[in-house]
Amino acid sequence: MRELLAPPVLSAPQASPLQRLDGPSAVPSKDEARALVKAIVITGNQELPTAELQALVAGLPGTEQTLSQLNAAVKRITAYYRERGFAVARAYLPAQDITGGTVTIGIVEGRISRYQINNQARLSEARADAFFARIKEGDVIRSAQIDRGLLLLQDTPGGAASRATLQPGASVGTSELLIELDPASAYGANLTLDNYGSRYTGEYRLGGAFNLASPLNIGDQLSFTGLTSGSALRFGRLAYQLPVGSDGLRLGAAYFATRYTLGREFAALNAHGRASSAFVFAVYPLIRSQFVNLSTTTGYENKRLSDRADSTETDKRVAITSAGVAGNLQDSWGGGGINSFELNLALGRLSIDSPKTLAIDAVTAQSNGHFSRFSYSARRLQRITDATRLSVSLTGQQASKNLDSSEKFSLGGGNAVRAYPQGEAVGDEGRRVSVELQHTLTDALQGLLFYDFGQVTINKNPFGPAAPNSRTLAGAGIGLNVNFTGLQLRSSLAWRTQGGLPTSIPQGSAKTPTLWLQATAAF
Repeated sequence: MRELLAPPVLSAPQASPLQRLDGPSAVPSKDEARALVKAIVITGNQELPTAELQALVAGLPGTEQTLSQLNAAVKRITAYYRERGFAVARAYLPAQDITGGTVTIGIVEGRISRYQINNQARLSEARADAFFARIKEGDVIRSAQIDRGLLLLQDTPGGAASRATLQPGASVGTSELLIELDPASAYGANLTLDNYGSRYTGEYRLGGAFNLASPLNIGDQLSFTGLTSGSALRFGRLAYQLPVGSDGLRLGAAYFATRYTLGREFAALNAHGRASSAFVFAVYPLIRSQFVNLSTTTGYENKRLSDRADSTETDKRVAITSAGVAGNLQDSWGGGGINSFELNLALGRLSIDSPKTLAIDAVTAQSNGHFSRFSYSARRLQRITDATRLSVSLTGQQASKNLDSSEKFSLGGGNAVRAYPQGEAVGDEGRRVSVELQHTLTDALQGLLFYDFGQVTINKNPFGPAAPNSRTLAGAGIGLNVNFTGLQLRSSLAWRTQGGLPTSIPQGSAKTPTLWLQATAAF
C-alpha cells in the first residue's frame, strides 16, 4: 500500500508561457559602408556586469564594421540576456555619431510597471495573487520567476490553465503583465476495472477515485480512493491537502483502511486481516520550470496491521518517517526525451504486539525493532521518431535488515515483471528493469513491445535451513493501448523467459502467456 500514500510528483508542462527571442547573424552586403570601430560603450545595464557584456563584442574594436555587423553584435547581447532568463531585455544601437570610432550600445532590461490577474479559476483573489507576491513594480522581468508562479498555479487544484501576456507599459522600457486563469472543474473522478489483483484476494478488481478541487477556494483538495475485488478485498483511502504560503509548499494528511480474506488454497485456514494507516506529508517544489523540476517530500506514517489464521493472531504496528526527492528533466539529446527519478529514505520501527509471534520472530527473521529502507526509481522516455518512443525504467529497494511483509519488494505483477502473477518473488531487497518500445499506430491505438527483468533478495539476513535466498525473473511480451476521450484500455501478453514456473500460485494454475487487462473511465 506504500504507493497509494505517496505525495504527488511535479510534472513538466508542455509549453512555456514566455518565449525567448533570438536574432540571426548578419551577413554584410558588399555595398554597405564601413566604419572603423575603436571602442564599444555599453549603457543601461544594471543586472549583468559591463565586463560580461563587453566580452560578447570583444572582437569589434580595431576592426571595420558595417551597420548590419553592428546590429548582429547587438543581437548577440539580446540573445545573451534572454538565455539568462531576462524575458524582454533588448540591446539596441541608439542614434549616434560614430565618426570618432566609439560605438554606444544601449540596453533596455525590461521592467514591470504593473501586473493584473483575470481570475476565473476556483481560487480566491488573495490565493491567486499570492503566487506572484514576489513580483514588484519596477522589478526586471525574469521568465523563471513568472513561469514558476504560472506553473505552481497549474499544479494547484482549482487553478486550471494559466497564461501570461506582456503588453507595453506606460513608460519606455516597461511592460504590463496580464495573467489569465481559466475556469477549472470542481471535481474529477475515474473508475478502473482490471485483473491486477492477487489470486488469493481476487484477481479482478474494481477501483474508483474522486477528487474535489479547491472546496474552500484556497487551492486545497479532498480526495477519496476505493478498491474492491468483492468480499475478499476492500480498500478505502481519504486524503486532504492544502497550500501553505505562496511558494508551492503543500501539507496533507491521509488515512486508509483495508480488509482482506484469503481464498482458494488458503480458504480452509480462515485467513483474514485488516490494516489501517494514518499519514501526514509535506511537498515543496525546489525548482518548477518548463524543462527542469525538482521537489522534496517528507512524511510520517503510522500503520496498524492485524492478521488472523486458525488460532494464530498477529498484531503489529509500524511507524515510519520518510524523506524523498523527485524530479524530471526534458532534453533534446538524440531527438529529445524526458528523464525522471525518485529517491526515498524511510526510517521505521516495527512493533510486534503478539507475544507468540514476537518470540518466533526473535529466533528467525528478527524483523522487530528499527529498520531503514531506501527506494529508488528512474526512467528515460526517448523519442525515436514522431510515432515511436523507447521507455527504459529502473525501480529498486535496499534494506538494513529483514523487513516486515508490508515493507517488502515484489517482482511479479501487471506493473512489474508482467510474465509473472501479482506477488511473485517477494523480498527485502530487489530491483526491476523494464524496456518498452512504444509505437503510435493511429490517434487512438498504441502498440508495445517490452522486456522485463528483476532480481530479489528474499531475506537480507538469511535464517533457517539452507535454501535459495534470491530469485531472478524475466519476461517479454506485446501490448496494445486504446485511448478514447474519457476512456483508456490497456492490455498486454507476456511470456516467461527466465525464472521458471511461478511459486506463489499452484503450478497447475500458471498461465502462459500471462494476460493483463485494465480499463479506466474518467469523468
